[in-house]
Amino acid sequence: MLHTDKPNYLAIPVILLQLVFSCPVLAYLKQAKLVASDANASDRLGVSVAIDGQTAVVGAYQNDSNGPDAGAAYVYEFSGSAWQQHQKLVASDASAGDQFGRSVAIEANTIVVGAHYGDANDPNTGSAYVFTRSGTVWNQQQKLAALDAATDDRFGMSVSISGDTLVVGAYGDDRQTGAAYVFTRNDQIWTQLQKLTTSDANTGDFFGWSAAINANIIAVGAMNDDHYNPPINTDAGTVYIFTRSGQIWSQQAILRASDAADSDHFGCSVALDGNFAVIGAYECDINGVPNVGAAYVFEKNYTGWVEKQKLFDADTPNNGDDFGKSVAIEGDTIFAGCVNHIVDGNQVGAVFEFTRTGQTWFQKDLLIAGDGNDDDNFGFSIAVSGQYLFSGAPYNDAAGLNSGSAYVFKNDDLTCDLDGDSDIDFADFAVFALAWLATPAQPAYNPDCDLAIPPDSLINSLDLAVLCDFWLAGK
Repeated sequence: MLHTDKPNYLAIPVILLQLVFSCPVLAYLKQAKLVASDANASDRLGVSVAIDGQTAVVGAYQNDSNGPDAGAAYVYEFSGSAWQQHQKLVASDASAGDQFGRSVAIEANTIVVGAHYGDANDPNTGSAYVFTRSGTVWNQQQKLAALDAATDDRFGMSVSISGDTLVVGAYGDDRQTGAAYVFTRNDQIWTQLQKLTTSDANTGDFFGWSAAINANIIAVGAMNDDHYNPPINTDAGTVYIFTRSGQIWSQQAILRASDAADSDHFGCSVALDGNFAVIGAYECDINGVPNVGAAYVFEKNYTGWVEKQKLFDADTPNNGDDFGKSVAIEGDTIFAGCVNHIVDGNQVGAVFEFTRTGQTWFQKDLLIAGDGNDDDNFGFSIAVSGQYLFSGAPYNDAAGLNSGSAYVFKNDDLTCDLDGDSDIDFADFAVFALAWLATPAQPAYNPDCDLAIPPDSLINSLDLAVLCDFWLAGK
């Protein structure tokens, strides 16, 4: 028998013909389901998620390690082949009921965790904790509280960071009128720079329920704001845009849905990227169906902020879907969480993916947990960075009732372009053919061709199936 290490190129066309008519079109593929190593019932892991590169943080705001509902946050890192729990974060002064982990944010070597029921000065004033990475370990660096903290402010309900600036929402400030606080970092110390309020503030607006920062733009949601321009819309919701000039942040714009209605809760979630803002309105009615939910896309141009499009589930809208409960945007891709989306007769939740072609956003895919159960609330929180999307399911029963979990999806659109020309075509198959059936010990092995999820250090039909899928999809 003849033995050779030379790849069998003739096998590829045969397998390709078999795959062309059998493989589904893929986009984001589920890579992992994350459960805390010390998970218990009612922890609600996944109530918040954030990711930057290959490090993610997931909140479990009812974890009981330091007392009932004291809360925790878990750091996960991608090891090269899998996402693994790296560290559990808790507040140095944790106490029962703080709900540390209700909000999380991460950028580079900094993590921010909100504890909106923390008792910084008075009951339920709220706090935010900053952790920094030294080597491989995350250490608490600072505890943040509002300079004018008062009972029931709920400071820490939302957190967002960009460079040396972070914003913290306190929706309970001044009888739930709400506020947002801007902090800046200098010599590793965070100092409150400014308190943001609105030009038309009213009691019960919930300004600060959601917040996002991107460079010199801050967006803050007031999901219970009433619109007093006829017609009067109660709890319709508003998002306020602030911009920075020097060290001062000023209100620049007021964003409202063009078709605003009572109880839409526009501003329950908000995300920024470049000149785009995406805003959730989770109880918006769609085509006469109540409380389906929607997400609105706004773009900043030379005239100001303009509503561009309303995104929603056009195929299967159902009462109480809560589409837009969470939103995320990166580049030309928008994600919207729909926590009560029905899959196989159960309200397990889903994440809708939209991509932009020209000036229009089209639904590209629907991401589901695959192992979900009724009332998991998959899509309650979402975050995206590069190839990876995280989605929380805080009511999933992976380790007990409502213990919670987080799901990781990987976008292989970015890995199948093997020749780097931003297109998937026969040139990529040529690159793939050179590595066909090669092992890491052989010179022909190319790790970029190990496309299977998870990678298995083999270049075979599993990898070819992924490459074929994206070629057929015209990516």
